[in-house]
Amino acid sequence: MGPQLPDHLLLVMVRSLALDGCDPEFKKDVLQNLLVLTADKFEENKIIIDNFDDLLKGLFKVLETESSHAEMACLCLVNLSAKENGPNKIMSYISNNISTNGSGVVAKILRYVDETTPEIAKAVLMLLCNLTREKNHANKLYEAFIDQTTTLKSLIKLFITRDIKHETNYDYVSYLLSNLCQLHEVRMWLLDNDNLQKLLPFLNHKNSIRKAGVIMLVKNCCFELEKHEWLLSEDLDLLPRLLLPLAGPEQFDDEDNEKLPIDLQYLSDDKERESDPNLRLALIQALTQLSAKRNCREIIRDQGTYLILRELHKWEPNMEVKLACENLVDILIKTEDEIGTDNFHDLNVPEELIDKFKKMDEAYLN
Repeated sequence: MGPQLPDHLLLVMVRSLALDGCDPEFKKDVLQNLLVLTADKFEENKIIIDNFDDLLKGLFKVLETESSHAEMACLCLVNLSAKENGPNKIMSYISNNISTNGSGVVAKILRYVDETTPEIAKAVLMLLCNLTREKNHANKLYEAFIDQTTTLKSLIKLFITRDIKHETNYDYVSYLLSNLCQLHEVRMWLLDNDNLQKLLPFLNHKNSIRKAGVIMLVKNCCFELEKHEWLLSEDLDLLPRLLLPLAGPEQFDDEDNEKLPIDLQYLSDDKERESDPNLRLALIQALTQLSAKRNCREIIRDQGTYLILRELHKWEPNMEVKLACENLVDILIKTEDEIGTDNFHDLNVPEELIDKFKKMDEAYLN
């Protein structure tokens, strides 16, 4: 069978997924065709749209009950979850299929996220990442975990363990944890034990997926104001880790180098900055969050942060990142008397000023 299918045959294929006793080879053929179809403009296919719930029911049944076909079924769901309104429809299906004891679709598919089914684990993680991009979806999915703490611990263990075969199949744990960190309770769980420390080495990891997810996770954790002092403590050593990707090959004199943390002193001539502007922006946003309180601003100033940001600003080609860098530098170069508050979160900025600042930023970017 090819990707161009008559409507009546496509309808048979969609509905056959939920049937028991279906020929395994036929089901494999069906999934291969659906994998192609869901990756294309399925929104224009009336059969798919009109029978979306049947398609979800069949794909989830295969994923939950047939490990031999689970990866293909999950990749079809990944395709659907990447489309407009796809996550809403899938999360609605998941919410409507939670049993009386609290278990349901999520619990059944999470069993694949272990070292024994790496390829299926990768597909499941990609699906869960797509489904948790919005905070309300992340909250619903988190609530569907039967044992939330055990699940989070298991995810981190899979992510940081280096001797698991097919290690890259667990890269997307970083994005899933980052999305879940939109939730206060997940952030506090990470910050109240040593799990965050286990993830920090990935801030400068060579694997772009792992690095990006952990950078976003740390940025989300910086929204916990009461944890800022701990985040900036010498025990955690977070500030140098945030600054290192923003640093380039510029050389400083001995006096300036002494202001910097050891890891940022005398960097090599071939040192490269983070190439992804979205990640550079996230790092600056994390530093800006950490600059909310006076004592934290003083810590950030005392470690030579301005030097790194000054050189970054000279180099930065992306105007949005450049503006974020300017705004952070403006905070750090001011005296505390000029700033006039111990905590930016205590300021009540009038709406008209917020609108004015927003228009000024838009004019700058344009």
